[in-house]
Amino acid sequence: MGLEIRNGRPYYYRKVRRDGKVTSEYAGSGIVAEYAALMDEADRPDKEQQRESSRQQREADRKADQELLSLEQSLNELFTAVALANGYHKVKRQWRKKRQR
Repeated sequence: MGLEIRNGRPYYYRKVRRDGKVTSEYAGSGIVAEYAALMDEADRPDKEQQRESSRQQREADRKADQELLSLEQSLNELFTAVALANGYHKVKRQWRKKRQR
């Protein structure tokens, strides 16, 4: 965020991310620019708190995903062991019962 002084007058530009690119958005000049800068400065802790809670949620989701993948792998191994013990085998990724001779 930037309060810029051009020709002795303050101009305020917000930096905004759109479609993965950072662009400058004109917010005002003179007293309006100073007021907008103060308002954005006051909102900054809230935005940082939102970012932190979002990061914590992503971390919790990542851990849950890892636990689910581990559980899925364990269940696949268990199923394979049970199927093999009961006379099944895989043919082209399908489980089939072995023929009795």
